[in-house]
Amino acid sequence: MNTLYIAEKPDIGRTLATYLWKDDCKKETGYIRNGDTAVTWAIGHILVQGTPEMYGEEYKVWANYPIIPQRWITKPAANTAKQFDVVAKLLKDADVVVHAGDPDREGQLLIDEILDYCNFKGEVQRLLINAKDDESLKRAFTDIRDNRDFEGLYHAGLARSRADWLIGMNLSRVYTVNARKYGYTTVFRIGRVKIPTLALVVQREKEIQQFKSQKFYELTGTFEKDGMSFTAKYMPSATISTDEEGRVLDKKLLQAMKLKIDHTDDVVVSDVEKKTVTQQPPLPFSLDTLQIEANKVYGLSPKDTLDTVQSLYEKKIVSYPRSDCNYIPVSQHGDAEKIIRMLASGNALAPVTDAADVGISGKAFDDAKITAHHAIIPTGEKPTDLTENEQNIFDMIAKRYVVQFYKPFVFEKTSFKFAVGDEIFVGSGREILELGFRTVEKEEQDAKEPVLSVPTLSVGDVIGKQGTSITEKKTTPPKRFTEGTLIAAMTNIWRFVAADNPNREKLKETKGIGTPATRDTIIAELLATENKGKPIEACLTKKKKELIPTDFGIKLIENIDPSLTLPDATAEMEYALSEIASGKKTMTAYIDEIIDVVNDNIRFAEAREFPLVESEDAVPCPICGKGTLLKKFSPKLQKHFYICSDEACVLPEDGRKMFYEDDKGKPVIEHCSSCRTVLRRLNGKNGPFWLCAKCSKTYNDKHGHPELKK
Repeated sequence: MNTLYIAEKPDIGRTLATYLWKDDCKKETGYIRNGDTAVTWAIGHILVQGTPEMYGEEYKVWANYPIIPQRWITKPAANTAKQFDVVAKLLKDADVVVHAGDPDREGQLLIDEILDYCNFKGEVQRLLINAKDDESLKRAFTDIRDNRDFEGLYHAGLARSRADWLIGMNLSRVYTVNARKYGYTTVFRIGRVKIPTLALVVQREKEIQQFKSQKFYELTGTFEKDGMSFTAKYMPSATISTDEEGRVLDKKLLQAMKLKIDHTDDVVVSDVEKKTVTQQPPLPFSLDTLQIEANKVYGLSPKDTLDTVQSLYEKKIVSYPRSDCNYIPVSQHGDAEKIIRMLASGNALAPVTDAADVGISGKAFDDAKITAHHAIIPTGEKPTDLTENEQNIFDMIAKRYVVQFYKPFVFEKTSFKFAVGDEIFVGSGREILELGFRTVEKEEQDAKEPVLSVPTLSVGDVIGKQGTSITEKKTTPPKRFTEGTLIAAMTNIWRFVAADNPNREKLKETKGIGTPATRDTIIAELLATENKGKPIEACLTKKKKELIPTDFGIKLIENIDPSLTLPDATAEMEYALSEIASGKKTMTAYIDEIIDVVNDNIRFAEAREFPLVESEDAVPCPICGKGTLLKKFSPKLQKHFYICSDEACVLPEDGRKMFYEDDKGKPVIEHCSSCRTVLRRLNGKNGPFWLCAKCSKTYNDKHGHPELKK
């Protein structure tokens, strides 16, 4: 019986072969063999979606849409065609295939689509590899499954691929073609996840631009008991006017209150509440949380972080990198001693491992919360010859793993109220009881809960008052996104949806928009200034770490159907994909919904007037001087032309509107050599010519310009 293992990438294929046979095997071009068993690999997606023209020659022209395939076409990718031929040939002789794609939706799709394309009818098993070290591989081989158990996941991956094609191919055409009628020359690149991501940045920028800072004021008192000074804030009474956030905007009101309180001697504790708070260690990293932290600490882009952790994975020292999970299987708790012993042998991490107690099994070890992957953790293999980025990322992953074996951070929080006459002051303090994991993880202190030491307080205690002060503060605009905080926003997109919106809960379930493996690519595409070597309009630009939308990015969001810009649409799509994966929804029903989205957007775009971005290169009207020349498109003549933006503008000599020819993206403005009147180009019996409406002189046309007499 011939068995064929198909891995997602060459490095996984070589790892499998080494695990199976050590060096007792024969390496061939594109595969490795031992007897009747072979290991081969894809190189990512070696099958790709067909191009529009494959569905009909007429689709070479962008103005022809929509493209709704009745029978979907895939083809071997040109750059990996040789490897596809190797896999296809091996499949002809295989009786059993072991599907060793990455353990996620895309990994399932990547190998299954090859099997379908090649019409493989034999037995298919599924090997789920979460890390490349021998211990992890041994664990994976003891749990080989029937690939039919993952049929829903394959259909979900196929549905995602086809939906993205339908939206990307059709809507990019629809909006680009119709926008060009109004003078746009760039491509509207529409993507299912790309657009709501861009919309987040555009909306944030508008909030910043429209923000008006306001002054507000706080009254703070300094109090004393048992020789200890501490502070509390005045809680405005019903007689003090505040804004909706409870802030006092009128300083005079607080000045009057300060005077009253300064002349009141009685300060009595009116309420005290104590509670012990236990904070567990932060969970191990998923890809998105690692990207967020690496951007914050080291300024690494999400792509740099993914590339780095992928390299660590290929070196067998960390587990699968494209994980959306922050938990570890309970069965892997027994690996902790080996992993921590390895980490302790390195100088940098030795102090961190000293206090680790492998007997602790914290909340990170939870089988119920494991998805297709587990969290990114060290494998126990010793790292060597790491680059600076690799060392930094590995240390972050390792420390976050080690703190799972630390005690929790425990403190006692005291909240209190003081009555100063008939006015109330509130405050809080806390006493650390157990530092625990905080000896390693130095989290930022919450500004709303400052670390204050307070004396022992009981209701009825009389407190000394040392003085009061008024502090002036200003409201601040929201912060611009960085690549890290945008990844966080995409992951937690439900936070940007109204509380009464049913899609909010769906977005929580689907873990946001995009996937850990694609979010960095989406941001990079929005920042891109070229595509396949050709210049394109960027939608975002970066200033230091901050992401700022370009004028085109803003206009793109303003000009497309608003439903595309909302995370709701992606929430519905992602939720539907999860239902397909679980067998609750059919792929056909889902694709029909996507086709409805395409048709809705066609109607919207065709009825839309697209206002142009104001440009420094705009040409002022040579007639009225008020407007600028706007580029338009004539469907009848199938060409661009220019017209003044001022609708009232006409040529004074004949009272008619002027239309200007287009020459390589610029309006043709020509003047009569005698009276300097702007010339109009007309079509006569013998072809085009130029006419002066004032002195009636005519000029021959030569390549779109008049032959002016000198």
